[in-house]
Amino acid sequence: MYPVIKTIKLKNCATYLSEGTSIENCQKINFFYGPNGSGKSTISNFLQDPTDLLYRECIIEWENDTAVDIMVYNRRFRERNFKENIAGVFTLGQATIEDIRALEEMKEQRAKKNEDYTTRGNTLQKKLQEEIAYKATFRDTVWERILKPNEADFQEAFSGFRNNKERFRDEVLRRYQISHSSTETRDALLVRAKTLFARKPEKCPIIPFVLDNIVEQIAEIETAAIWSKVIVGNRDLPIGRLIEVLDNADWVSQGRKHLREDGICPFCQKQTITDELKNQLDAFFSGEYEQDVSLIKQFIGQYSSYTDELLSRIKTLRTSLGSYPAAGIEASKIDSIIELLNGYFSKNKAEMLIKEKEPGRIISLTETAATTSSMKQLVINGNAAVTKHNEMVDNYTSEKDTLVADIWVFLMDENEALIAGYLNDIETFTKAKKGIQKGIDVCKQQLDDLDGKIVEAGKNITSVQPTVDEINRSLKSYGFTNFKIVPSPAQPNAYQIQRMDGTLATNTLSEGEETFISFLYFLQFAKGSIDVAKVSNRKVLVLDDPICSLDSTVLYIVSSLVKGLIKDVREGNSDVEQIFILTHNVFFHKETAFIDRRTEVCNDIHFWIISKDNNISTIKAYERNNPIKTSYELLWEELKSNTNASLITTQNIMRRILENYFSILGKTKDDTIVDSFSTIEEKMICRSLLSWINDGSHTIPDDLYIDSYTDSIDRYKQIFKEVFFKMGHEAHYKMMMGES
Repeated sequence: MYPVIKTIKLKNCATYLSEGTSIENCQKINFFYGPNGSGKSTISNFLQDPTDLLYRECIIEWENDTAVDIMVYNRRFRERNFKENIAGVFTLGQATIEDIRALEEMKEQRAKKNEDYTTRGNTLQKKLQEEIAYKATFRDTVWERILKPNEADFQEAFSGFRNNKERFRDEVLRRYQISHSSTETRDALLVRAKTLFARKPEKCPIIPFVLDNIVEQIAEIETAAIWSKVIVGNRDLPIGRLIEVLDNADWVSQGRKHLREDGICPFCQKQTITDELKNQLDAFFSGEYEQDVSLIKQFIGQYSSYTDELLSRIKTLRTSLGSYPAAGIEASKIDSIIELLNGYFSKNKAEMLIKEKEPGRIISLTETAATTSSMKQLVINGNAAVTKHNEMVDNYTSEKDTLVADIWVFLMDENEALIAGYLNDIETFTKAKKGIQKGIDVCKQQLDDLDGKIVEAGKNITSVQPTVDEINRSLKSYGFTNFKIVPSPAQPNAYQIQRMDGTLATNTLSEGEETFISFLYFLQFAKGSIDVAKVSNRKVLVLDDPICSLDSTVLYIVSSLVKGLIKDVREGNSDVEQIFILTHNVFFHKETAFIDRRTEVCNDIHFWIISKDNNISTIKAYERNNPIKTSYELLWEELKSNTNASLITTQNIMRRILENYFSILGKTKDDTIVDSFSTIEEKMICRSLLSWINDGSHTIPDDLYIDSYTDSIDRYKQIFKEVFFKMGHEAHYKMMMGES
């Protein structure tokens, strides 16, 4: 199919407002009915010159986005072309059968190639639509799978993209091209985001917590050899051998504390403690023994002091954690360490006291180095976090940008399969489109070559003479014998309108004659072109009230010509691909719209009604249903608005009104209407009216004096009015005629 107009959009021009009016789903044949001044001419003027600034907000949408020539018959056309020398219209002239056949074959080749071109174009459009739909699906998918689950945590990273799906999709693809290999974890990114995506942070102090010396000192005491040493006196003394045999050195050592100066035994209370015994005991527990016991006492005192200090420092840190928020140290971990150390230290102290009392006993202390090391590590890790935090504060802007980049890299890595699959599919679409476009380009070149050959062939077989002959034949056939068109003697390929006496008739023709001959010229124009290179071009025709100023006879002729044109277009026997017919005349609309009895189901014919209210034009679509055929009100509008209506048009309108209102709706016979009049004279007039109507509206009299009835129109209009009054329908008549 050749290009046709799909949609006409009118906006901010004449009586069409800023909201815009759309004429959609245009077909091969398009009928527009509207009273004078309703907005019909705005449509034809726009189609005639779409580039006019008056119509800068109006749009024509073409099938396959390919435009063809638009030829408009309207007042502008008549004014522009009705002059002394009329531009000649080139059509196929006298040529050999072989020449014409060759031209037709090239046209057929072009038509087939154009079908191929159109098919490929449609395929490309389909592929583009598939791609658009796929991109939209991917857009929604990344929105739901990437942005939505991460928006709360990483809102700042999506700044500028959170309210637009298309921009977010484009940013995903851009970021993916930059990098999609992440080394970060989500938790690590969340920690950084908590700092950098809040308001600009402040520096945090380092934790002043040093345990190295005291921890080492505690560890030294806990691992001292003294605790596993059996401490005993001098075994070389006689009493030493006895103590060794009895294995009661610790008991003896404890008992020495209770010896009295008077030599009385604290146990038996007798004078048994001699100086010799004291000397041997002193000698047994002197030297190394005393040194070891002294060391134990020293360790006990130091251990108590060191552990108390250590616990104090840890507890102080515990209470001041709020001063080091960036450290990220959990209070519960410190509480656990304090609890462990308290237990360890208490147990060790108890063991040390036992050793002090019983130096000869071997004890085992719990080493707390691992626990204190964990405490040190907490502080080390905390200070490392503080240092990193402070570095981020020092480089806030760059760190924030780095974080945003890292978040995107992480998300791209997390969704790599999704994005990579999409890019692969888009590449497939691109390759397919390139292949289709290549075929389109080849077809276009072939079409251009054929167009050149057709133009060249047309130059040899085109002529303006067939146009002259056809117009003159039409004029003679329809009774216009007092003038004809002839080639201009002064201007090549141009016409003049000439009287039979040889004088020019351009300035002496009636308005109706001017309209008729200009319409005949337009019909020839539709078959050819004033440009020899465009003789075979496809066209869209616009007919804007071609029956203006025509009498009843010529109205029938023009209607018949338009019907023939419509028939050729519908059957594909014309270079015209589409017709727009705009009229205010009910009769002309009816005649031209009645193509055959199947009109109502013709898919290639659509109807519209144009109306204007409060200086605002509106267009209502009726699609395949002709609204005029059943519009009773429009008949009345035509009757009251056309004061200079032709005889036959008036006849038809009056008959249809009476027929619809009284015969069809009211089931009233003609005799009943006649009998409503009281006098014989009135009845005769009424019957003559009914007879006149039926006669005049159904047949075209052969009498050349058909217009002789013109003087009777007003008289019979009066009788037409009296019918409604006599039948008791005065109110209906006044309502329809707009009388008070």
